[in-house]
Amino acid sequence: GGVCVLRHGQLFGLPESSPDFSPLVGGPRREPIVTEEYTMRTIRVDPFVFSGNVMGSSTLKTCRHCVGEAAALFATGQLPVLSQPISISSQAGTDQWTIEQWEEELDRVKELVTSGKASVLFSQDLIVDDTERLADWLATKWAPAVMRTYDIAAIRIGARPVYAVRAGEGLVEITWQELVNFDSVSVGKMILEVTSNGITATRGAGDASKGYGSVSTMPLPGEDVLVRRLAEAASQAVEKGLAKKVKVKKPAKVAAEIPAPVTTLQSSGTVESPKAKEELAETPKTGPRQAGARRSTPRSRGTRKSTPKQ
Repeated sequence: GGVCVLRHGQLFGLPESSPDFSPLVGGPRREPIVTEEYTMRTIRVDPFVFSGNVMGSSTLKTCRHCVGEAAALFATGQLPVLSQPISISSQAGTDQWTIEQWEEELDRVKELVTSGKASVLFSQDLIVDDTERLADWLATKWAPAVMRTYDIAAIRIGARPVYAVRAGEGLVEITWQELVNFDSVSVGKMILEVTSNGITATRGAGDASKGYGSVSTMPLPGEDVLVRRLAEAASQAVEKGLAKKVKVKKPAKVAAEIPAPVTTLQSSGTVESPKAKEELAETPKTGPRQAGARRSTPRSRGTRKSTPKQ
């Protein structure tokens, strides 16, 4: 056995055993609204230390059901216990999570940790047909909207993300600036790379001439907000048709063969006497109609009554 630390964001949802639980918001309505417990069933697992996030952002939400399910799967041994802490978040999706999808997410976390890519903040596998279109959307629509949110705009001390620009083919750079001696200095970057296989985010260095030429080992202010919002951006890209989800290979269902019951007893309907077997053998296989025999007496046929014309 082992210990696995599960971290989560802002919890939502009520247990189904609660008397206040209902799948509909406000009860039955003419236009019913389904609760988030059923509209945010997609689960994302990230290594806590690896991503460097604080898990305290108001943008991170986790359903109580998925946290309880994860704890139960680890406790019963259906999922292998990980040595490093992991964070669980809920994303948009109505499909119920399967054990195969849990295993796939944990394998991705293990691969990220063992590869030693300490600068990688976010990674999401997607099928992207037009990488430039998705990169333009991230630079011109998604990033400016996130940087206008309260979580970023409320940063008053130190550096904060200021702007996003296209830095090359499939690349987007989000720059952190800090006011030093009344001069704006670039202290770090987040580099988004869009490929045909998905989106990755890495931490970059700032202005080398100002003493920020090395990559920061500590998370930049507001970095956790962008990392969490990137998970939502991946879901939005799928909804907008900018990318497609990677299909999960479902195991083929093998129909279990039910063995026939073995018994030495026979029902009364299947037991035949020797005399009945002889009579059955002597009975001709063809009936009288097939043998050409006619009926013994002619069968009367109905006559059509004629109605007199008037």
